[in-house]
Amino acid sequence: MIGAGALAGYSESLRLKLRVARLEEFLRFLQAAETEIRFAGDPLSRILEKHGDSLAFLKECRARMEEGEAFETAWGRSLKKAAASGFSSEDVRRLQEFGSGFGVTDTEGQIAHCRLSKELLQAQLQQARQDEKTKARLYQMLGIFGGIAAAILLG
Repeated sequence: MIGAGALAGYSESLRLKLRVARLEEFLRFLQAAETEIRFAGDPLSRILEKHGDSLAFLKECRARMEEGEAFETAWGRSLKKAAASGFSSEDVRRLQEFGSGFGVTDTEGQIAHCRLSKELLQAQLQQARQDEKTKARLYQMLGIFGGIAAAILLG
């Protein structure tokens, strides 16, 4: 029982760390996308091909686009993987907002869209880091103490 409680607490603390890592990876993608748009003028499919290997939902989006789906449809359908890979529901909502406006304006509009998305996701990242810092240890301790309490009650 103690081990199960400790494992549950550890699992929750890992989820917090994973969220931070995923947000950092997506922010790197956004920076790369902004740079590609500004200096190379590459289309969305090329940007995803060059910089979309770090996250599973980006890979899936690229694969769907290669099969002929429009970007917005491929993006929306691929975001289902994002929710299961460490992003919070608020993060997924921000990602969806990004996808709905990506690739629909001129170069300057796309750069502004990337910058706005980066700012919004930076705020999410700051909150995720704060949550990791304050809650990770708490979840681990709660898991251990919950397991001890269950062992005592059942024993």
